[in-house]
Amino acid sequence: CRTEMSNSSAAAPAELLKFVGCSEFRSRIALSILTGKPVKISSIRAKLENPGVREFEISYLRLIEQITNGTVVRISETGTVVLVRPGILTGGEFEFDCCAERGIGYYLEPLMLLGPFGKRSLSVKLTGVSNNSMDPSVEAVSYSCLPLLRRFLGRDSGSELSLERRGCHPVGGAEVRFQCPTVSKLKPLDLTQPGKIHRIRGMSFTCKVSPGMNGRQIVSAKELLRRLVPDVLLTADHCTGARGGQSPGFGVTLVAETRDGCRYVAECMSRPSGVAVAEASVPEDVGLTAAQLLCEEIYRGGCVDSISQPLALALMALCDRDASRLLTGPLTPHSVRLLRLLRQFLGVTFRLQSRPAGDDGLGGDKVLCTCVGSGFANLSKLVR
Repeated sequence: CRTEMSNSSAAAPAELLKFVGCSEFRSRIALSILTGKPVKISSIRAKLENPGVREFEISYLRLIEQITNGTVVRISETGTVVLVRPGILTGGEFEFDCCAERGIGYYLEPLMLLGPFGKRSLSVKLTGVSNNSMDPSVEAVSYSCLPLLRRFLGRDSGSELSLERRGCHPVGGAEVRFQCPTVSKLKPLDLTQPGKIHRIRGMSFTCKVSPGMNGRQIVSAKELLRRLVPDVLLTADHCTGARGGQSPGFGVTLVAETRDGCRYVAECMSRPSGVAVAEASVPEDVGLTAAQLLCEEIYRGGCVDSISQPLALALMALCDRDASRLLTGPLTPHSVRLLRLLRQFLGVTFRLQSRPAGDDGLGGDKVLCTCVGSGFANLSKLVR
């Protein structure tokens, strides 16, 4: 009952795919688990003073072992070579302690790609850092990626993402629960009309600092956003005690919603505690920066934002053998590298058509991404 492409040959051993460097580490491993193709990643930071895999990458490999059965992971003594022989994607219910060097969003993105194809529905409780300046926050993933995932699963899919405790970088202390049902096949996507923005929503949070900082962030963000649309509503979340984690911090997450259900998400948070006073951020700067980043996402346009763009492309490649279309803004470097991996692992090639800004008069240049899905099927789901 291995999860694999429905047209693949189970008798022939899978070819070992070789990669160099640490780029797209998560995507390589996740696609290896889905397709059953072993991967060997060499020269991982080999030229740096501190070579090899980092603690957060080892933590990610432990998470992969947790949601699979029979996966073999081998790391060289220097840490510069990683060999992964994939097992069966099982899913199930469990708890996992994420490395505090990266945010929980770092682990949620591949879980959303793997979750629909397990033998059992995925229900995982993640602990660690919910907000940092490097990875998407839990709110950003919830606003941007979760609605997109539901489009592929079906609107009554039962996928949920909830933040039970917040925890800022560097110590963390957050608790997050993610649930994802299994499906036999993903539904093709046809998303080419983003629609007009009609409202902006958002969340301002503070952890173990003065609650007055929420008001300062909200006022600063609204001052810019109300020039775009009149309907702007930002709520405040002041976290104290155990609910506020173990590190102080504050930040803002914003989402612009269109009439056709598309979303653009941007966020900004304070620098972690312990930095020099001259480098510390103030609430007004955080709120204004978040609003400016949201304006950039709106200008980029398309039907998905920068956060969910790679997930959308990966799920399109895993869809049933039917055409999927997605209008997006300029492709991010992460998305470009992912497209190459999708061709290597799944044999799916995307057709990319440039749509100049003059075609609709809104924002910057767009890209129309079209592909025929690989026909990927969850065989453990089909036999039930």
